[in-house]
Amino acid sequence: MEKSIVNEVVSTLEAVKGYGQPGSWILLASILIVLVLAIAAVVYRRIVIKRSQARSQATQENFEAIAADLRKRALEVKKQDESLRKRELEVKERKQQQVLKRSQRALKGSVSHTLLRPDFKRMTSVPESSKADIQGKPNESAEATS
Repeated sequence: MEKSIVNEVVSTLEAVKGYGQPGSWILLASILIVLVLAIAAVVYRRIVIKRSQARSQATQENFEAIAADLRKRALEVKKQDESLRKRELEVKERKQQQVLKRSQRALKGSVSHTLLRPDFKRMTSVPESSKADIQGKPNESAEATS
């Protein structure tokens, strides 16, 4: 773009040179002023674009830093959550073990109490006739009936 503008200016200067009139110098000066303004506009536009790109890059880096921080926090929360779940599981297991121990103690006490009761011995004692059957000895009552 700049080369085409320069080519236009050169061709205009050659055309003005051929005329040799004083008004042509005014035309030449105005063309040079327009050319300088065009070049200044192009340079200004490039500066604005570079600034915009720099701001955009800074914003992108800021977002990336924020995203990294959020990922780090999420990982910390996940670790804390896992730790909390582990503690809850340990507490639950301890409670279950305590309940089991209490149940075992209660059962043991109940069995001991039952074994020590006097009527329990009568309920579990085997009569002599049944002992003979168990040992394979003939019962007197069974011999009498035959």
